[in-house]
Amino acid sequence: MKNGILTFLCLFSALNVFSQELPSRVKQVGFPFARVNALGGNHVGLNTDFSSLFSNPALFASAEPKKNFAEISLDVIYVDLIYRMIFTDDPLSEMRDAFTDRFTAFIDLGGPIAFGWMGRNYGWGLFNVSRFETIWDRQAIYMLTPTLSEEFTFAGAYGFSPYMGNTARLDLGVTTKIFVRLGWISQATYLQEIKYLMNNLTEIPFEIQFGCGFDVGLRWTLFESLSFGFVLYDPFAPVLVTKYSRASKVADQQMIDQGTVPVTPRASVGISWRMASPFWHYYFSDITLSVDYVGVLENMAENPRDPLLNISAGIEVRMLEVFSIRGGFLGMQPSCGIGIDFTFMNIDLAFYMKELGILPSSYPTAAITIDISFHK
Repeated sequence: MKNGILTFLCLFSALNVFSQELPSRVKQVGFPFARVNALGGNHVGLNTDFSSLFSNPALFASAEPKKNFAEISLDVIYVDLIYRMIFTDDPLSEMRDAFTDRFTAFIDLGGPIAFGWMGRNYGWGLFNVSRFETIWDRQAIYMLTPTLSEEFTFAGAYGFSPYMGNTARLDLGVTTKIFVRLGWISQATYLQEIKYLMNNLTEIPFEIQFGCGFDVGLRWTLFESLSFGFVLYDPFAPVLVTKYSRASKVADQQMIDQGTVPVTPRASVGISWRMASPFWHYYFSDITLSVDYVGVLENMAENPRDPLLNISAGIEVRMLEVFSIRGGFLGMQPSCGIGIDFTFMNIDLAFYMKELGILPSSYPTAAITIDISFHK
């Protein structure tokens, strides 16, 4: 047994020595939920749904049974610029007018694989997300650097209540995640050649990431109304990263670099208040207020953001158990959205501003998320 552990450690140490061109950290997994974006991000004390697999596993200690069969979600960041570039004959002039330095635009398509099951004490889900990212820099004004990736994630959570009193309860939970990410990483490409990118996918650099991780969380609830939560995300999440000079070399295992890279650890603390007033309940099904600080470990980052950008707040008002109005605040930028529950299907919309810079109002972008899910 001891020899096996030593062999395992030596193997991963050798991979880390072998790696020379790998990133220092790997991006965490997730899914573009419209409800989350409308509420200003994940809230660690909010009531449970399938997004809780990526927010707080302790919430599953009191989860109601629910099945998710499929979901499709489109999240477009920098939607205003993308619209102008598509419907103009001179995309370069649009970029020159909009930016003085550089920009990054994203399109994330979640699903249709997004199914799972949750009940009291547990929840699990299988998700896929297709991501497209493009970077433009004024130093090379005729070039774009696009990245295309496909991500598959399996997440399972278990929550339990070690203490349940008359007016308070303590919930604890843990989430385990396994994921694989396949990415086409293009070099800087001339604007006129972007439309041919899909025809040459086998000839551009390719990367495979295979990793695992876990989250641990807690929630302390008073009077079934006021909840305090804390979650530590990915404290240990090794990812095996393999790079190839082009995708056609994958079958031959002709890699140019390989090594283990951790996922950036994160932590969030927050409070949620579900108004339990009979007066409000006469008019509304539910009113919930949430405030979180999502950058508890931000000081560990190489280039930390301004602390104000880590403040998250959200409000959700549900009427007649069918219609929801949402508002939020994250990165010093506002968000809003609506949701309609058709019993077998949910339609959620989110409109929000996203801060991509490290200082308030240094790089704000407009974004929209459209989310349709089928459940029981």
